[in-house]
Amino acid sequence: MLTHLIFEDAHRVLVQDVALRFFLRTGDTWAPVTDTDFRHAYELALFDPDALRKDVLCPNARRVECTTGEGWFWSDGSRTAGLCTFGDRSPQECASLARYMAGDVS
Repeated sequence: MLTHLIFEDAHRVLVQDVALRFFLRTGDTWAPVTDTDFRHAYELALFDPDALRKDVLCPNARRVECTTGEGWFWSDGSRTAGLCTFGDRSPQECASLARYMAGDVS
């Protein structure tokens, strides 16, 4: 029997014995955030940030997502980026995502 647990408002969540940690980038630093804040920021990143500031909803063509064994990274292509790490890692421990986290997505 598979049991699903939902945790909200936690920075560190255990799912099937894997610790997930949630971060948002503020300037050049990563700050721990709750899973709820992370999810909200991700949902906003689905829409073009320039259009959203004008209350217009349209898809964000600049959005970037990347998943490795270390974590899941997303960016709105502008100012906001999020990172969900696997295995209780910090952002600094995600070497395979470093290129994306630094904004080098060319």
